[in-house]
Amino acid sequence: MARTAPNDAAVAAVLGVPASAATGSLASRVGRAAALVAFVALVVVLGLTLAPANALELQYAVSLTLFAVATNLILGFGGLVSFGQGIFYGVGAYTVALGWMHQSLNFTEAMVLAPFFGAVAAIPLGMLALRTRRLYFSLLTLTMSQLAYVIAENQTNLTGGTNGVFGAMVPTWLLDPHTSFLFTAAIVAVAIAILWKVVHSPFGLVLRAIRDNRERVEALGVNVYAHELAAFVISAFFCSLAGSLFVVYSQSSYPEILNWTASGVPVFMAVIGGMYSFFGPVVGAFVYEFASHYLIEYTQDWQLVIGAVLLAIVLLRPDGLAGSLGSLRAWLRRRRPVEQATVAAAPENAEGTP
Repeated sequence: MARTAPNDAAVAAVLGVPASAATGSLASRVGRAAALVAFVALVVVLGLTLAPANALELQYAVSLTLFAVATNLILGFGGLVSFGQGIFYGVGAYTVALGWMHQSLNFTEAMVLAPFFGAVAAIPLGMLALRTRRLYFSLLTLTMSQLAYVIAENQTNLTGGTNGVFGAMVPTWLLDPHTSFLFTAAIVAVAIAILWKVVHSPFGLVLRAIRDNRERVEALGVNVYAHELAAFVISAFFCSLAGSLFVVYSQSSYPEILNWTASGVPVFMAVIGGMYSFFGPVVGAFVYEFASHYLIEYTQDWQLVIGAVLLAIVLLRPDGLAGSLGSLRAWLRRRRPVEQATVAAAPENAEGTP
């Protein structure tokens, strides 16, 4: 029997929420878009006013937000714990670096090609990895990431081996820290806006339904494998774009960005910020990057400190920092009517007091 696409109401029933709540009201979408614009404006002001060294650090944090949000498309919204997104991050960086070194591609051409190369690479890898589930999926993507790392490290003639590729692959107008920051921030803002649209589209709704109840979604006639593969490819596209922005920051590409540990970084960011909130990984990326940057100055065991923080968040606040802020806002909204009712009742009580 041919599979048919379910309507929003059917998928919302799987999620256990009203269709209007699952897709998101117009007011909530406008509010989130306004929050995105306000956040970008704040970051831009900081990037233009900070010293060059700090602006570069902020630029790197901004590029990592795209890496984290793209990874969270399949992690938080798809329920797929992948330790292989570093592959596509590395594909983006190496496309720019190797295009410059071997093909004399200019930066614009290489950067345009980078996300498409990452998406193409994700198709066969996703088709293989998505044949497995849960822990086996995670282990298989981890293995793929480590294999990509070994290949990049051993192919000295092609990738430069352990030393990687360094050179003037970035145009001169991007050498100024403030200019390169503005360029990175603009690309990331557009990319995150597109991902926001994907998450809040019917496709994103189906993806969340698959995460919550795969069997019931299959019973509705949804091709679960195709949706997960599409999400995997979209995530790879934007992870590769983030990798090309890494070259803007470092003017280099090397095998360590393909290692499985690099793939774990956006997962940590998503967990710290809140993987079930769209903007959670953005918060997590800034917290992780600046915390690690400043902890290194004070202790060699900075990874132990971040690990302890991550463990505390997982045990105490599984919804992350963004979830904690949401709970605080909800508590304040509940408290406000109580305070207003108390103030309104005060004069009546005063009049009735003998």
